[in-house]
Amino acid sequence: MILLFGGTTEGRAAARVLDESGTPFFYSTKSSLQEIVCNHGVRLAGAMTAADIVTFCEEKAIRLIVDAAHPFAEGLHAAVAEAADRLALPVVRYERRYPPREEGIVWCEDYDAAVRKMLSDGVERLLMLTGVNTIPKLADFWRERTTFCRILKRDESLALADRSSFPREHIVFYEPHADEVLMQSLRPDAVITKESGESGFFGDKIAAARRLGIRVYAVVRPVLPESFIPVSGPVGLRRAVERLLPAFFHLRSG
Repeated sequence: MILLFGGTTEGRAAARVLDESGTPFFYSTKSSLQEIVCNHGVRLAGAMTAADIVTFCEEKAIRLIVDAAHPFAEGLHAAVAEAADRLALPVVRYERRYPPREEGIVWCEDYDAAVRKMLSDGVERLLMLTGVNTIPKLADFWRERTTFCRILKRDESLALADRSSFPREHIVFYEPHADEVLMQSLRPDAVITKESGESGFFGDKIAAARRLGIRVYAVVRPVLPESFIPVSGPVGLRRAVERLLPAFFHLRSG
């Protein structure tokens, strides 16, 4: 059996690959909001600790873990790595595509570094494109300077923002393909985003900001555990599964 962690575009893609086998597998996401059709995948919802993963894998006879979760889901990656090490299980990382790091962007190793750089650079009006979960991580900035945060229009996202006491009047809701319109409307000195790759529309955000002459701060993606086996694309994932768990696919790819 395979345990797949998703909740992302890559999670959907990985689930489609595994579904083609006709063999049951488990698809785990932090919440139940992602809509996905799995003919053979059993849906799981809820955060899992390393101990939870160990128990689940032992009970369900898991022989392979596929991590297709968000690149910034650091807690999950660490929990998966710890559990896999304890169980001596391989972990395949279904990775997304990342454009080369361009000059002209202020690259930051983490959110604390981003706060320090933005404050020292004199940013007075900021648009956060890093998501609702990063509001607490950037609190030392937005408590001092005018900051707008774009979030998904969901009750749970608003509740998270409220718990951090982020001002409701500075919350804006996500609309597809509207980065430039939003920036023109708010006229920030700078935007902050994270290195979320092509499926996270990183390039679109950068392009919109550059057309308007807005400074861009970007938090680099976290380093994944060294034990993870990186693959890209459906073919890469299938070949890795065939090598590590030969019986999962009834017919091997050519």
